[in-house]
Amino acid sequence: MRVTGRRALTLLAAAITVALSAVPAEAAPYDPYTGSNPLTTGCQSDAVTIATRPIRSQQATYGTMEVRYSPSCGTNWVRAVITVPNATNTVTKGIRRPSSQPDGQGGWLGYYEHYETDPAVGSSFGMQVYAPGSTCISVSSVVKDASGQVVAYTGTAFPYDPWVSIC
Repeated sequence: MRVTGRRALTLLAAAITVALSAVPAEAAPYDPYTGSNPLTTGCQSDAVTIATRPIRSQQATYGTMEVRYSPSCGTNWVRAVITVPNATNTVTKGIRRPSSQPDGQGGWLGYYEHYETDPAVGSSFGMQVYAPGSTCISVSSVVKDASGQVVAYTGTAFPYDPWVSIC
């Protein structure tokens, strides 16, 4: 029996549907906290500082960036403690982790990044990302003056690479 035209296309579509449905879908990890506030979620209650880096220029240190981790929530966030306050400056805390979308080859599609900017006085923190256990993250803190020029940052490269990897 020879199959042609629409019937052939219908059979082909049905075969593809059956073949694709036999491949199990890879679920993204449960991510209840990314982008949320560590204070309002209660995640700060058991948080510990897992890393610190100076926020500095080539001439001076402006403060310290702390990477905080909550074991009960499996989250990380950045806290900046500014020791050279200037109400016209801002500090931007950045955090990124691998995306929770699988790439189909055992890895992840890109990164999730979040930034939080506050006046560069005292202590401030950014929103958290879900990165349980030994999940690697990258973090940064950048101080800018009123004109938007970078005056200090974390990282080791001059000029201007603020990201630090924490694994």
